[in-house]
Amino acid sequence: MLLLEGRVQHYEWGGFAFIPALLGRKGKARKPHAEYWLGSHPNAPAIARGESGRVPLIEIAPDLPYLLKVLDAREMLSIQAHPSQALARRGFAAENAAGIPISAPTRNYKDANHKPEVHVALTPFWMLNGFRPWPQIVNILEGVPEFRPLRSARTLKALVRRILTLPEPARMLRPLLARLRSESAPSRKDPAFWVLRAAQIFPDAAQDRGLFFLYLLNLVVLQPGEGTYQPAGVLHAYLEGSTVELMANSDNVLRAGLTSKHVDTGELLRAISYAAEAPPILKGESAGRGIRVYRTPSTEFELTRIHLSPSAARRRVALGPVILLLTEGEARIGGIPLHRGQAVFARDEAYSIEAGPSKVEIFEASVPAP
Repeated sequence: MLLLEGRVQHYEWGGFAFIPALLGRKGKARKPHAEYWLGSHPNAPAIARGESGRVPLIEIAPDLPYLLKVLDAREMLSIQAHPSQALARRGFAAENAAGIPISAPTRNYKDANHKPEVHVALTPFWMLNGFRPWPQIVNILEGVPEFRPLRSARTLKALVRRILTLPEPARMLRPLLARLRSESAPSRKDPAFWVLRAAQIFPDAAQDRGLFFLYLLNLVVLQPGEGTYQPAGVLHAYLEGSTVELMANSDNVLRAGLTSKHVDTGELLRAISYAAEAPPILKGESAGRGIRVYRTPSTEFELTRIHLSPSAARRRVALGPVILLLTEGEARIGGIPLHRGQAVFARDEAYSIEAGPSKVEIFEASVPAP
């Protein structure tokens, strides 16, 4: 078993307090701490510490199929979808053949892998997840005066294509923003709240098609311990809060709006899933006292949340590569003393978890049993 040091990503939408506090860094950070990566992705591999010194995890586990993150959203992230495995392989090969550098801002595919993901909230967490049922969308198009020109779209696919190819979205969005600013402040459960927040964050919000999707996608608020699963093609966006996220080992994102980054409409339209329903809220399946497993269809990863009472202990077995992140309390895992924010890596070994004098919360990333 090895102690792990993750890597912080300082994206501009990140918070200044949650991740620094998790990692025991005193004072408010001077730059945003958006994500804390624990994995072997080549963009930011974790560092393993053992008897032989400090070694990038990618050298020890180059085949690690998942990436574990802590994410803190102070501002909303882009509305996005992730490609299927087939689309990622095709797109990555095509962009390589075209000679587009991996770091190019117009690059869609950073690797040849898909990116399904599951996450479990650490704080109250607001997000968009998948399209609302079509009858709800029809009512929205009727109820939002500025959107009534879109009522001629008879299917969800036709509506999405029309929104993404509008030559001048500002003709609808500028009067929408003007009207909302003149009205009383909306509730957080109203898409108008997030439209107005987007207008504060993005200078060109009146040109951003993401504002349409704030109405068309399911608005979800999760409580700590609840989560969702995002398979390929599902449009989603994290709006506010902190969460633990586990995904296939990929960095492929296709954006639809609320971003200053590259939007490839044609590739996005090939990726989008048009399933329209409320997303299932995951609360985990019991796997023993204090243990809940957030099962998904993914074959690359499985996320488990472990709660221990003070001084309690559990025996676990790592079948394949396992990362354990301590998010609350103090504990000894495999004989290694850990405090909040620390993590360990194990592979194919039995180990014990022993809680300290206060309650303990641990997130375990693993590969599901066949």
